[in-house]
Amino acid sequence: MEFEFLIENVLQKISLEEKKNLFIVSDGETTFDADIHYVSPNIISILIGDCSYQVYLARDKENRYVYLEGHHFIVQEPSVEGEGYKSGEEKSQEDILMVKAPMPGKVIKINVSEKEEVRKNQTLAIVEAMKMENEIKSSIEGYVKKIFVSEGDLVDSEKPLIELEPKIS
Repeated sequence: MEFEFLIENVLQKISLEEKKNLFIVSDGETTFDADIHYVSPNIISILIGDCSYQVYLARDKENRYVYLEGHHFIVQEPSVEGEGYKSGEEKSQEDILMVKAPMPGKVIKINVSEKEEVRKNQTLAIVEAMKMENEIKSSIEGYVKKIFVSEGDLVDSEKPLIELEPKIS
């Protein structure tokens, strides 16, 4: 089986072949055996050589999220042309200005205050989800217009945490 998908908007291609309770995984350059088991619907255990990994999975309406060893990745299906977002998944202006958590969790820290100037990729807040801390970053240069949550609040992926206002040049 061959799969194509986007991770952080970079096209990835892998092939999987099942042999004797193992999967042979190849990305075209590297090939390895992986022993893969579902621990629960949202947790996969992977054994590659002597290294064991727990992979946490989540999804919302638009994306799939993968958490592995303290790193989180957004996984999407490629568009027909093979790059960018799938049709209908472009981020609207409202999506850019309304910062949301990638999945349900607890607000651990708010790093900004209202009216504060922020730069692109600046950490705005930290949300703990599935025992992992996720940095919520700004997608634009601008200002914090409104903060809707406080430290300790439980949040879901549909409600905004922070509203941003774009910087006008």
